[in-house]
Amino acid sequence: MSTLALTELLGLPVFDPGGQCGRVRELGIAPAEDRARIAVLIVRTKEGDRVLPFSSVTALNAGLRTDSAVSSWPKADGSEGLFLLSRDLLDQQIIDVHGRKVVRVNDVDLTQETSNAHPVLKVSAVDIGARGAIRRLLKGVVPAAVLRPLLNKIPERPIPWDFVDLIETDPARRVKLKIAHDRLARLHPADIADIGE
Repeated sequence: MSTLALTELLGLPVFDPGGQCGRVRELGIAPAEDRARIAVLIVRTKEGDRVLPFSSVTALNAGLRTDSAVSSWPKADGSEGLFLLSRDLLDQQIIDVHGRKVVRVNDVDLTQETSNAHPVLKVSAVDIGARGAIRRLLKGVVPAAVLRPLLNKIPERPIPWDFVDLIETDPARRVKLKIAHDRLARLHPADIADIGE
């Protein structure tokens, strides 16, 4: 099982059986089916954005490889019912109850597993620390071979995905943490006011 960051996957080249056909623009979850598993990729092609079911992906090394032709992928038309990681999660603010403050999502951590010779990607955590911010800022500017050792020196600040509440997609694109009311009740009123503000 390996760990990837959303930032590393965005812009990755996509290869169908005929060769390179586009680049990854977005990753989507279908919360009604599985709130952690990546269900689809939105791929930017010459003909416009297409929806690639993640079950068609065969490999995730030096690009994304798929066993289906780009012509068989449906056109992306609004992505209703999907939670798109870049659009709906990056740069959104969530409440960190432990730190009693509002924090910003800088990146998303994903774990890669293999099932029936096909890769499976699942969201494992949201990164609210400097590591995710630096990874996003320096992507494409600093070579990956130089960037990785630098990032390894920066401590992680993840919030496990199990604590992020995605009951349904929110038109205002807000993200909430799952917390018990008794934990909120223990907060100081001034902290609750700061969070509400």
